[in-house]
Amino acid sequence: MITLKDVTYFYPNHSVPSIKNINLKIQKGEFIVLTGKSGCGKTTITRVINGLATKFYEGRLEGIVKIDGQNVKEMPLWDLGKNIGSIFQDPKSQFFASLVEDEVAFGCENYGINADEIDLKVLKSLHKVNGDKLIGKELFNLSSGEKQKVSIASINALNPDIYVFDEPSANLDMYSVEKLKSLLCDLKKQGKTILISEHRLYYLKDLADRYLYFEKGMLKEEWSKEEIDKISKDKWQKLGLRTLSFKNFIAVEKNTVDKELNNRMWIQLNNLEFRYKNNRIFDKLNLTLYGGEIVAITGGNGMGKTTLAKILCGILKEQGGKVEYLGKPLSPRNRKKKLYFVSQNTECQLFGESVKEELMLNDVKVKAEKVLENYGLSGILDRHPSTLSGGQKQRLTLAVSDVINRDVLIYDEPTSGVDGKNMFLISSRLKELASKGKIILVITHDYEFIVKTCEKVVLLSENQKVTSLRVNDHQEELLSIMSGYKEDNQYA
Repeated sequence: MITLKDVTYFYPNHSVPSIKNINLKIQKGEFIVLTGKSGCGKTTITRVINGLATKFYEGRLEGIVKIDGQNVKEMPLWDLGKNIGSIFQDPKSQFFASLVEDEVAFGCENYGINADEIDLKVLKSLHKVNGDKLIGKELFNLSSGEKQKVSIASINALNPDIYVFDEPSANLDMYSVEKLKSLLCDLKKQGKTILISEHRLYYLKDLADRYLYFEKGMLKEEWSKEEIDKISKDKWQKLGLRTLSFKNFIAVEKNTVDKELNNRMWIQLNNLEFRYKNNRIFDKLNLTLYGGEIVAITGGNGMGKTTLAKILCGILKEQGGKVEYLGKPLSPRNRKKKLYFVSQNTECQLFGESVKEELMLNDVKVKAEKVLENYGLSGILDRHPSTLSGGQKQRLTLAVSDVINRDVLIYDEPTSGVDGKNMFLISSRLKELASKGKIILVITHDYEFIVKTCEKVVLLSENQKVTSLRVNDHQEELLSIMSGYKEDNQYA
């Protein structure tokens, strides 16, 4: 179904290829996982296969790429789009409509499918990704995870022969990941050919036929589903990969701060209220965060986690209640001086013409190379931020937050698009910042990262219930709740 022969690809104005000498054959109905450290070339492989590498990014392709016997260079983009469904890492970059159901219908309309059939496809496709409640909503008011669901549903409605996913789980809560897994299982049973570029591997273990490991643009290792279970723990960690299973997953003991609470920095939310139009997000929310602790905020997609972060940072103004810092009310304007928010949308936080300039934008004199080293970004000082991989951009925004040096740091999905090695690196860095007494708040669906990094987790639910758990004491309960298996679970 897919053939790559001696394939090398250069992005425009790049002297070094992003992938080189790739030889690969993928059979019809195979389920292939592309993995490796951030920047290894996984996303470029997907772009070469779906034609975007040459027809959109306009880079230089050497070698031959064939889809079902046809040379990609000779196929028009509309024809490729009909046969290959692509789900991008940044879902909003592929949207055309303003309403959810219009977006899911958009591709079907372009290919002339009957209107009644389109309506049925829209409903079925949204149901398959746990997106029934999204019908009638405006796309750009959705959370990142909800947008991800819509992008997957819009491709599923077209029913292509080949599916190409780039980090499809990055912004999804764990219950929605289970729904994605169910969809992938259905597609595999239908005989669809599936390629997934992914760091989070646990949900793919029972589905994948082969795993392809890339390093510095080259295909270095290949494993069958039987071989991958035999890889040693030491080799797995050396390769920088995420865990394959949460079974017997052991939490790392965190350095819980035992100082008197009165001597620690703290921020408190009292009876916080906020709503979007007629949609109540928070109603008398109460929460206290202390310096020296790393606290995870989690919950289903659209539960208000990012909204909470924006209120804390003064980007949004609460509509009731108050935010206090060390016992005194803190206005939205003054919050911007005390707190710093690292958005999961890296594109809206990178402004410089080079990585070095990005670190210097806030008139802070720093040893840029040392800061980058802390986040595994050595040797990229002169590169333009737009040329970095998704995971590299993510870590660059974290490095910038480090330089700005605020008392309270809030990170929105800091491990989205990040491999196992760099997940541990980020975890280590956040622990170091917390040890200095800073308040660290992490919005995340990443159970693996929570267990390795956070002391406490705060769960937000649809019914305004707020649950706080100490991670080391409630690890199994936390996994049960986040996965949506608990009988009274609010996410399901």
